[in-house]
Amino acid sequence: MNVLILEDNHEKYSKMEAALKKEICDCSIKRADTFAKFVIDISRTKYDLLVADLLVPITDVNTAPVDVTINIIDAIRGDTESTNMLTPVIAITSFDSMAEENYERFNRLDINIIKYNADSNDWERAFIFKAKNSIPKKTYDFVIFCALPKEADAFNELGCTIGRKFSFNGIDCTPIKINDIEGIIVVPSRMGLVNAAITCTKAIDSFSPKLICMSGICAGIGGKANIYDIVISEMCFQHDSGKWSSDGFISEPYSVQIPHHTSQIIKQIVSDSDFTNTIRNGVSANRSEIPEDSEELKFQIMLSPTSSGSSVIASETALATVIEQHRKMTSFEMESYALYEAARQSTVQPVYFSAKSVVDNGNHLKGDNFHRIACLLSAKTIYELITRGFSSFC
Repeated sequence: MNVLILEDNHEKYSKMEAALKKEICDCSIKRADTFAKFVIDISRTKYDLLVADLLVPITDVNTAPVDVTINIIDAIRGDTESTNMLTPVIAITSFDSMAEENYERFNRLDINIIKYNADSNDWERAFIFKAKNSIPKKTYDFVIFCALPKEADAFNELGCTIGRKFSFNGIDCTPIKINDIEGIIVVPSRMGLVNAAITCTKAIDSFSPKLICMSGICAGIGGKANIYDIVISEMCFQHDSGKWSSDGFISEPYSVQIPHHTSQIIKQIVSDSDFTNTIRNGVSANRSEIPEDSEELKFQIMLSPTSSGSSVIASETALATVIEQHRKMTSFEMESYALYEAARQSTVQPVYFSAKSVVDNGNHLKGDNFHRIACLLSAKTIYELITRGFSSFC
């Protein structure tokens, strides 16, 4: 946050500076001790907050403080082309009369006026409240959604910069930088469609990403996707939408498709001769992490229809209901549909896709043996898609 303070009184300035730095992280503060310096600064630089005393010297030569109320209004709000025309402003004065005289005028121009008292800290609360409300919205180039912490942890093993975790607007966030592209990894409080929809919607509204995608694990449909295959959801269904009747469950699946432009870019990237090898390189599996019918780590990358539902599927009967919905469906899980629908309905309109690695076939033989490798393969796929395709996607 960049702040400019017009103040000639050193003690008063020091108190305002200390209050800002104590309450607001990454706060950069510049001081102007004359009105002339203030005007030069606001004409050159866009600030996030302007703080101005109303009684200051005009120049270094004319050192006697004068009332610059009208000058400040003209300099900041008088020109619609001004760099700081819409910048929040706090007028702060030690004089009751000046505060009372200018209250209505400043109010019309959306300028807050605060009465400063050197012998009290009462002014500080209002000052910090306004300053915090002026903090600019932080945006990120991309958001990676992971339903489980272990899916997010896989990115720690890649060649990207991982920052310190923080919480914003009820979202658990981890900064991540891929090359020079800044993003965050978000993990919901619980897995499933509802929490995914809430978290993805919050993330899009909070950070206005150009791209939102999903990394993690999924179940594959036998004969169509094998263990460790990476499935990029070209079209995602909600397989448990419909109604229960006396004849049983009647499915009415909803679907969201990734835009054709996005699909074409992904197909081009994954078809590169080195893409699959790049994903495989550096991934070392123990024998217990390799399927019994295989001697080595094998997988393919495919774009195909997938589905999401609110419940974990671990029975052949429930699986049969899902398979009936689309003959080309290859995998299913619990969150991708929520991300697709959140992105599709958002006013931000980010690019969206999901890339998940298969760990089971949705039957009673579920286990965790393949989770570590699958999380890593999925994370590497997302990493490479962003590295190679971000500029084309966005």
